[in-house]
Amino acid sequence: MAQSFSRQFTYNKKSQLAVVIPQLKKDGMHFEVNIKGYARFYMAWSALGRFDITDTGMKIPYDLVLAVSDLIEQYEGKK
Repeated sequence: MAQSFSRQFTYNKKSQLAVVIPQLKKDGMHFEVNIKGYARFYMAWSALGRFDITDTGMKIPYDLVLAVSDLIEQYEGKK
């Protein structure tokens, strides 16, 4: 099982801290994402060729999802 990691990133001209916890599930690797001020959400590799949010009912800004996707890709070395 992969270790959790945290990364600083800039979103809306503010520095944010994302804490990401990898979780192996029966349908593949999922990543629990925790960012202060936002509800916890999960991401997984999608058919779009990037990491995407798995719960379609979540109200997470699309730009934030893309920023976190980039963080996970850098961590996973998929670029």
